Amino acid sequence: MICTDPVLTQVDVVIYAVEINDRHGVGILVQRIFPDSKNIISIRAIDIYDGDHTFGGVAMQISHRDLDRAAGVAKVKQALAGYQIDRVLCIPYHSHEVLTALAIHELFGSSICTYVMDDRNVLIHDIPDDLMTELLSKSNLCLGISPEMCDVYLAKYGVEMYFAPPVLPPELINPEIPQLSPNILQAQTGAMIGNVWSPTWLKLLRQTTKAAGINIDWYGNTGAEWNICDRTRLQIDGITEKGFLPTESEVSQVLREHPYVIIASGKLDEHDDNSPNSWLSLPSRIPFIVASSNTPIIFIGNQNTAAARFIQRLGIGIICDYDVDSLRQAVDYITQPHIQQEFRVRSAKLAPLFENRLTDEWIWKSLTLGKPIDGRFDRLVPKQLDYISALAQSFTTIRGYRQLTAELSQCQQQNQALTAELSQYQQQNQALTAELSQYQQQNQALTAELSQYQLQHQQLQQKYNLFEQDLPQDLPHQLEQAYNLVEWMESSKFWKLRSKWLKVKSLWRSKLN
Repeated sequence: MICTDPVLTQVDVVIYAVEINDRHGVGILVQRIFPDSKNIISIRAIDIYDGDHTFGGVAMQISHRDLDRAAGVAKVKQALAGYQIDRVLCIPYHSHEVLTALAIHELFGSSICTYVMDDRNVLIHDIPDDLMTELLSKSNLCLGISPEMCDVYLAKYGVEMYFAPPVLPPELINPEIPQLSPNILQAQTGAMIGNVWSPTWLKLLRQTTKAAGINIDWYGNTGAEWNICDRTRLQIDGITEKGFLPTESEVSQVLREHPYVIIASGKLDEHDDNSPNSWLSLPSRIPFIVASSNTPIIFIGNQNTAAARFIQRLGIGIICDYDVDSLRQAVDYITQPHIQQEFRVRSAKLAPLFENRLTDEWIWKSLTLGKPIDGRFDRLVPKQLDYISALAQSFTTIRGYRQLTAELSQCQQQNQALTAELSQYQQQNQALTAELSQYQQQNQALTAELSQYQLQHQQLQQKYNLFEQDLPQDLPHQLEQAYNLVEWMESSKFWKLRSKWLKVKSLWRSKLN
């Protein structure tokens, strides 16, 4: 737990997953909503920016990892001892934020405003349904970053969610329409700000800009892992990394000097590695571009994403694919002088709608009322008929996407199991093949040996036959006569006398020795 401790008693709480700073969209938006945060306790679960946190009079880090519900409540109680908390703004990204908000509600009876900026439940199940159901049911006010986000959560949970887009401070709102020189329009060099939130999107963008011969100046790459690229290789692909500009006013001024701004998003196909972000989120850079620079937008990605629909609905840019001809045509079209003027005039008229007019008070008063206190964002929401149609279409598409994703995951698991089983069978087959080869070799050796024995047998049989042919015809009679002769000789007196003589001779010889 990290905590600085000014003297605070009655405070508000803002809960988000990570550090709040200028290095990501949610951090920027939260600081715009609450320009004075000295009376706010900021609670986060984890650090991913080396502890770079620039928001709140008190900063705490509370994680519920490996804790049961009761232990989590006890941890929150200990951390917030001595404070009185009446209002909570929860921006859920993981279960940690939900559990912390519910614990504060249980301990202090605080009113909760849930502001869904990133979907982590409908398309991605990082937050379980039971926790999200409890959070929404106990929230006095629910806000969504895009009309599509509001649609989907209304359809799933039956909870009214109100559209609240990213806003800008008054000093960034640009009422003047810049006039670009013919040389700038002819050069057709675009701009890009912030991160590209997917390695796949960045790869597709680089391939497309290189093939189309389009040049892009990239400002504000905050160094996300997948955004770290060799500058030389980026420049070969048409993208020049310009570094991080220190202030938003400087970014705004730079954008005014470009004929268009590129926003890369997902294709919503099987290769899209961040499709939930594409489907429902509205990047805070879009209102920033429109309201602070009036620069037209070229959105690269699927036209059914929340960002693409927002751009098309307001007429602040055009949509194209990750395709050489599509991007080339978009750039040629948007750099025409009269087209530039049309887009910039339209954006200038919309700019005041994104002004941060006491947005912190607007949120807290709306929380007390249980609904928005005014219709300041109504012009940015599609008409009711289109709204209902978009609801049915988007949720049906998302539900089908989720089903297909689940089926694909199941098929991939089955394929992995079958591949492993096939590999095992192949190994067994290889072993059996080797064993069979060994038996075949032994069989060949035995067959050769048997053949040799058979040849020897044939040779012996031939010799025996020849020997049998050489024997006299009366051999049996001759043998019988010989046996009879030997028998007569052994029974004669001479033979008996000879036998006795040999015995006596043997006896004398032994005595002489």
